[in-house]
Amino acid sequence: MIRHSQIIKMLPALSLAVLAAPNSWANEAQPDTAESGYAEVGPAKAAKESNSFIEYLDRETVLGGKFSTWVELASDYVFRGESETNDGKIPSIKVAITWTHPNGVYLGYYGANNLFPGDDADGNNPQINALWGPYAGYSVKDIGGTGINYNGMLFQYIYPGSRDSNYLEMFNYIDKQFGPLNLKLEYSPTITDWFGVKDLQSHNIAVHPSWSLPHGFTVSGGVGYQFFDNNGPRLDLDGNGKEELNWWHWNAGVSRKIFGFNVDLRYHDTDIKKGEHDFYGFSSNHQIVDSRVVIGVSKSF
Repeated sequence: MIRHSQIIKMLPALSLAVLAAPNSWANEAQPDTAESGYAEVGPAKAAKESNSFIEYLDRETVLGGKFSTWVELASDYVFRGESETNDGKIPSIKVAITWTHPNGVYLGYYGANNLFPGDDADGNNPQINALWGPYAGYSVKDIGGTGINYNGMLFQYIYPGSRDSNYLEMFNYIDKQFGPLNLKLEYSPTITDWFGVKDLQSHNIAVHPSWSLPHGFTVSGGVGYQFFDNNGPRLDLDGNGKEELNWWHWNAGVSRKIFGFNVDLRYHDTDIKKGEHDFYGFSSNHQIVDSRVVIGVSKSF
């Protein structure tokens, strides 16, 4: 006969056996899923799926490519010699996120604030205050062992307040390094009508040299010519009997990394004269193609 004192002494062992039993029953009752073909269900399955999803989010590559982000804050937004912020009335903020594959294919989305000249009380166009759009491109380095690189990109300009102004452009660049000098050539035609102007096609050709200096400084610049094929109505907007649409633009500046940020100081100008251009020769908008100095700070992540 088991005495009361013996039962009390046996309780800890019985407790451990009871606690251990569910695990052993589970092991016996649940066959190995890999061997039995049974799918795991319930909390165990949910936990595994959750862990897999977290691991997927922690990966640095997606579909074989990596994401990068670029952000810039500048005193103005100058594009081919023209201010996109109505002569720097507001600071410029630009953001781009890009997915790049090792084979050279990349996809991304770009956004920036805008302020175009117009006829409201402040001399602005209230319909255009932003530019954004998707882009897709392909880059290849050292073509045929020549040291020549190519980068081609399609960009869809979207003006959310003025959809009729949207258009598609293709940027094409080739460049080669010559010691500290990099020489880049550009040809960029529009694929659809420039700013939605019927049958007006834009072309930009430019050269962009840059020179690496000691102590991390880089001097760079560009000279370009923006010209048009007009297969639509004649655009003699100033009524002087001549269609004056094309212009030269140029820039020169210096940049350097400071505390991990790229700081750029740049001079911009064009050959557009007031009263002698059918797009930017008017007193209401000539200020956006005047000469200007712009400082910008950018960073890539």
